[in-house]
Amino acid sequence: MDKINVTEHAKKRMQQRAISEIQIRLIQEFGQDQYQKGGENFAFIPERVLADLRHAIDKLAKVRIVLGESDKVVTVMHEKRRVHKTQYVG
Repeated sequence: MDKINVTEHAKKRMQQRAISEIQIRLIQEFGQDQYQKGGENFAFIPERVLADLRHAIDKLAKVRIVLGESDKVVTVMHEKRRVHKTQYVG
């Protein structure tokens, strides 16, 4: 995963305010922008979207995806039994 692109000021504030990179990434991915006086925008995740994300995350533990060439998703499934792992690399 690539590092997020933040200023030194933002890095300092993240550390001071205990805001993690993953939180920043989630806001960038799922948040909405709102205009702020002075020309800058700020982003946040609305409560309804947060509720949807919580629901989706709660169900992630048993979801599996099968990847093919170029990491294209071939199929998806719910794991009902243990998946056998192999050491074979083709």
